[in-house]
Amino acid sequence: MKKITLSFDVLAAIITVTILQACASVGGLTQCATPTLTPEKASGAPGSTIMVTISTTTTGANLCYTIDGTTPTDGSSPHGKVIAAQSGTVQVRFPDVFGRTLKLQAIAFKPGLTDSPVAAGYYTALASH
Repeated sequence: MKKITLSFDVLAAIITVTILQACASVGGLTQCATPTLTPEKASGAPGSTIMVTISTTTTGANLCYTIDGTTPTDGSSPHGKVIAAQSGTVQVRFPDVFGRTLKLQAIAFKPGLTDSPVAAGYYTALASH
């Protein structure tokens, strides 16, 4: 068996690289944060509208949302409407039919990161108060 001798400097460099790699994989961001919808659910008179704020905590991310039941996709081939910002407000129209619910879905996306999980909000047409 051959004996290998390492200098203190080489050993210190190996330990430093190992620690830095471990920190990068634990603290490194690989996926955008799930968007927040405010309000996440609401009800209103059929055909009326409500303003919904969509935001993410991922700095520099953009958002994409749909209201037609399909899943939104990122900006490279977007399915849905893109909000070119980390936060934005959209106008949601309650369904024209009493008792129906509209589902708003949103994702956050940023080059170099995986798209966020889909956030969903539910907006139901109810009788006027």
